[in-house]
Amino acid sequence: MNKSLSLAIAVALSSNAIAETQTTERSNSKAEEIIITATRTEQSIADTLSSVTVFTREEIERFQARSLAELLSKAAGMSITSNGGRGSSTGVSLRGNQTDHTLFLVDGIRIGSSTLGSSPLEKIDPELIQRVEIVRGPKSSLYGSDAIGGVVNIVTRKANSDTPLSIKGGVGNNNSNQASVSYGQRGSNYQANLTASYEYTGGYDNSETTTLPSDDNDAFRQTAIGFNGAVDINKDLNISLSYQLSESESEYDNSCSAQITFASVLCSPYSDTSTEALNLTGSLDITSNWTSILSAGKSKDESETLADNIDMLTTTSGGEFNTEKTDISWLNNIQINKELLLTIGYDFLNEEVSGTTDYDVDERDNDGYFAQLQLNHGDFSVNLGARHDDNEQFGNYETYNLAGGYAINSELKVIASYGEAFKAPTFNDLYFPNFGDPTMVPEETETYEIAVKGFNAGHNWSVSVFQNDIENLIQYNSAIFVNDQIASATIEGIEISLETEIAGWTVNTAITALDSEDDKTGNNLARRPDEILNIDIDRSFDQWSVGATFYASSSRYNDAANNSELSGYGTVALRTAYTVSDEWKLQLKADNIFEKDYVLTQASSFTGLGDYKQPGLEVLFSVVYTPKL
Repeated sequence: MNKSLSLAIAVALSSNAIAETQTTERSNSKAEEIIITATRTEQSIADTLSSVTVFTREEIERFQARSLAELLSKAAGMSITSNGGRGSSTGVSLRGNQTDHTLFLVDGIRIGSSTLGSSPLEKIDPELIQRVEIVRGPKSSLYGSDAIGGVVNIVTRKANSDTPLSIKGGVGNNNSNQASVSYGQRGSNYQANLTASYEYTGGYDNSETTTLPSDDNDAFRQTAIGFNGAVDINKDLNISLSYQLSESESEYDNSCSAQITFASVLCSPYSDTSTEALNLTGSLDITSNWTSILSAGKSKDESETLADNIDMLTTTSGGEFNTEKTDISWLNNIQINKELLLTIGYDFLNEEVSGTTDYDVDERDNDGYFAQLQLNHGDFSVNLGARHDDNEQFGNYETYNLAGGYAINSELKVIASYGEAFKAPTFNDLYFPNFGDPTMVPEETETYEIAVKGFNAGHNWSVSVFQNDIENLIQYNSAIFVNDQIASATIEGIEISLETEIAGWTVNTAITALDSEDDKTGNNLARRPDEILNIDIDRSFDQWSVGATFYASSSRYNDAANNSELSGYGTVALRTAYTVSDEWKLQLKADNIFEKDYVLTQASSFTGLGDYKQPGLEVLFSVVYTPKL
C-alpha cells in the first residue's frame, strides 16, 4: 500500500476528537439510524457489517445541497467526474471503481441507462429526496449485476408532520433561479407527500474552446415532481407507492461531423432528457416471525440530442436513446430465533432499449435467486449471502458474501468481509455500431475489507481498509476511440469517516486514499484521484446557522495510457441561514468562493473542445416559507 494510505491510517488512529454528533430524524444517535439497503432488512448503522453513509433530509437542508453529486461527494470513497456545469453529464466513482459500477436505486427500483450504463445523477433534484443511503463494497450477492463498488438508494421525500407545507424560492448568479413546493399529510395509519421543483441557470461556457459555436454559455432547465405515500391496511399489511419524474434540457458543447462524409459541421446541441421511476410495494406479516415483501416497479431513462441550427440526425452526434426497466422483487424475512434471521428472495429484471440506433439485441431478462443468513450471538455477528443470476445473454453467475464482526465493547466493533460482484456489459459495449464488441464478457471482482467502527454515546467514526481485484475491466481506450477489456486491475484503499462536535461545531470529515492500477501496464486507472478530503463544519447561534465545506482532491489521469494528467485542486464553500420566524427562513450559499479553476474531465482529442471547465463562484439566495396549517 502506498505512503498516502499509511499516512491516512495514522491520521485516523491518532484522532481522539470524538464528541457528540448531530440529532437525526430517527434517533439521537446516527449509529441508531435504520438502513435497509445494506442487507435488504432493517438494521441500524451500528449493527450493519457494511461500510455505510446516510444523509437525512435534515442534513440535505443544512448543507443547502444543490445537486445529488454535491451530496455524494461528502461521503468517504466517492469521487466525481463531470463534463461542465449544472445539468452536464456527471458520474460517481465509488472506491475507485468505474462510474457504472455503482447501482443506483430510487425507493429500491433500479434507474439509469442500459446503453451508457450510467445513472442520471445530474437530473435528480435534492428537493425531492428524503434520505440517501450509501453502501460501499460489493453487493451482487443481494442485488446482482452493477453493484461492484456499492449501492446508492435514494428515498423520495416523505410527509413532515411539523411542517406539512414548504415553499422555497431562490435566485443566484449565472442567471440562476430555483423554486420548489412540498406538501404532505400524516395520519395514524398513513402518510403522503407531493413535491414539485423547477430550476434554471443560464450557465457558463462548459468547454475550453473559443471556436464558434462552442463559445456560448450552456444553459440548463429542469422540472421535477415526486410522490411518496404509504398506508397500513391493517396491523399486518402495509402498501406504499412512490413516483418520481424529471424532465430537463441541457445545452452543451460538441464537435459534429456529417453522416457518411464526416465533414465538420457547425452545431449547437442540447439534450432533452426524461427520467422516471415508479414503485408499488406491499409488506405482509404472515406470522410474527415471517414478513413477505412484494414490489414491482418501472423506470425510464430517455434522451434525445437536438439543435436549433441543424437536424442532428444528419450528423454523427444526433440520436434518441431510451431505456425502460421493469423490476420485480419478492423478499421474505424469516426470524428463525432471536439470534438468526434468514432472508430468501427472487428478483426479475427486464431491460429494453430503443431509439434511432439499431442494436443487434435490444432486450434482455435476468432472474436472480438469493439467500442471506444473519447471526447475532452476543458480541459476535455473521452475515453469509449467496446469489444465483440467470442472465439471458451471459448465462449463469454465482456471487457470495461473507462478513463477520466482533464488538470489543459497546463502543468499538471490528469487521472483516469478503465479497464477489459482477457487471454485465451495456448494450453500447456490445452492439453500438462501429463501437461495440459482442464478444465482451461480464466484469468480475473479489473484494477484501477490514473495518473498525466506533460509537461513543452517539459519536461516530470508522476506518476501512480494502482491496478490490477486478477481472475483464471494461474501459475507454482513447488510442482507438472505443472501449476495450483489460485482463485485470487492482484497487487498494482506505476510507476514514468522522462525525463529531468540537467546541459547539458539528464536524463531518471524510478521507479517501486509493491506489488503483492496470495490473499489466502499471498505469493508474483513468479519472481516479489518489486522495480526497471533505470537511463540513456547521454551527447554530440562536436564529443564525453558519457552515463551510472544504474539499480537496489530488491529481488524476484523464486517460488509461496516463498521457494526460489533470491537476489536483481544492475548493471552499460557505453557507448561512437566518430564521426570521417560525414560518420564514433566509438562506445564502456560495460555492467555490476563491473561484478555483479546475478540470475533472477532458473532451476527446478529435473534438478540439479541450478541457471541460467546472463552475467558478456560484451564489444562491433562497427564501423558505413553512406556514403553520
